[in-house]
Amino acid sequence: MIRTIPEDFLIGTSSSAWQIEGVAGKSKEQKSWAELFYASAPEKWHDGVGPEKAADFYYRYKEDIHTMASLHMKAFRFTIQWARFMKDPIAGIVDEEAAAYYLDVIKTIRKEGMEPLISLEHWDLPAVLIERFNGWAGRETLDCYIIYVKEVLRRFADQVTWWFAFTEPNIPIDNGYMDAIWYPFTHDPKTAYQAHFHKILATSYAVACIEQYRSYGCRMGAMVHMTPVYAKSGEIQDVTAAWYADLFHVRLYLDPYLKGEFPAELLHQLKLHDCMFTYKEEDLQHIRAHRIAMLGIDYYFPIRVQARSHPYSGPFHPKQFYEPWIKEDRKFNADRGWEVYEQAVYDIGMRLKNEYGNPDWLISENGIGIAHEERYRNEQGSIDDDYRIDFLSEHLRYALKAREAGCHCHGYLVWSYIDNVSAINAFKNRYGLLELDIETGKRIPKKSAYWFRDILAKKQLDD
Repeated sequence: MIRTIPEDFLIGTSSSAWQIEGVAGKSKEQKSWAELFYASAPEKWHDGVGPEKAADFYYRYKEDIHTMASLHMKAFRFTIQWARFMKDPIAGIVDEEAAAYYLDVIKTIRKEGMEPLISLEHWDLPAVLIERFNGWAGRETLDCYIIYVKEVLRRFADQVTWWFAFTEPNIPIDNGYMDAIWYPFTHDPKTAYQAHFHKILATSYAVACIEQYRSYGCRMGAMVHMTPVYAKSGEIQDVTAAWYADLFHVRLYLDPYLKGEFPAELLHQLKLHDCMFTYKEEDLQHIRAHRIAMLGIDYYFPIRVQARSHPYSGPFHPKQFYEPWIKEDRKFNADRGWEVYEQAVYDIGMRLKNEYGNPDWLISENGIGIAHEERYRNEQGSIDDDYRIDFLSEHLRYALKAREAGCHCHGYLVWSYIDNVSAINAFKNRYGLLELDIETGKRIPKKSAYWFRDILAKKQLDD
């Protein structure tokens, strides 16, 4: 079946500042979370490559944006790196050179005929806020964030209408304070849920900050790592396990973002296990009154769970309610260790429609990471990534199907336009439509880039 790509359906790519800019142009005082992470455990990063070795976007953004436009893309989502933008995030002093750089990025995107979408924070918290206030666990970080958001909007709100307070706000918290696989490598659930709460509260303040710019058409959303949860079976034990996994991994953010309140059972469990966050009553009122206007969905894989076969022991973790379950006949990306399940995009859309009032949303990240892509280099020297074409086409197809079913799906953004550095994985798994030679910086389009160009030129997705 041929699916038409609507004119108002935004198709493009997504990126994260620290993953494509690296440290170029920043002073030593402008370190971020990524640099602290690498400095604390460089041996954990693949081949010892850290965030300083990125895609050189800081110097090559005009070239990269022109390339995106030449592929007929309509949108580019990027991040303003808080640590770069603010010379002193505590005193509220803006780095005017960084502000000029980001303004030119925005203007270049518009000049090339694309729509800029901006995320205000993609894990790259200024290091000084981590060192001084324990990051998002400290309420002082919220105050600094509000100053930062106001300064960004004051400069760019007349140029950009699509704004997102955070990208995947839960990931660095869960990986760093619950699973202990990222910096600061600890299991501290009380700190984790305090940080979650402050990010949710911060989102409501970002929504409040943008209200004075509504005449420009500005809207504030958030991008969540929404990983649908599926039960092994219809048995009550498995269904209950999936319900709790969804409660802690999805509804923790989705309910306050879209309904303005935290699930009662979530709060009950946090209190029961001495993990409840501290708050003021007016905080809950603020969250209720200032909900996001749109949702970005970063989707890569589903979560499949079953009831626990053995009791959980140790400090609190949501896994006390469930165990992972591997579907035997699944499609599977062996390089990344993730299941490939395209229908989840449609399931996400229908859930938002049926349970959350059908909000505006888009797929803000979706992609496949493959190691040793040089295996697929053709005689002309470029990579024939048919696996990526298959992955992207099927996920895009389900996004369009969701829209046709009445879901308010407004776009589909690929992660990423170019191979970029990732936490721990560095450049092991490649996600880009363009190959990056990390030694020379050369950009080499993969087969998927030309596939993208062709479907966007035709405005249709063929079987």
